[in-house]
Amino acid sequence: MINYEYGVVQVTITKSGGTITAVNLDRGTATDGRQAAFPSLIQATIDANGSGFGNISRATLTTNAYKQAVNSALAKF
Repeated sequence: MINYEYGVVQVTITKSGGTITAVNLDRGTATDGRQAAFPSLIQATIDANGSGFGNISRATLTTNAYKQAVNSALAKF
């Protein structure tokens, strides 16, 4: 779980054959509408097969926390 200025983020990753097939947002809180970024972040993770994608405008800290959560989940594989 990653704590950051606007909330917390925790994800679970599902992989098949080295490819990310699903991302489950176990905990995703953010203030001032930043939680709206999570669906786009999840799709970007699947498309990039990891956290190697750009930030979402107006949600930089949320994006960075989310990427840390993704990297933490991927480290378990």
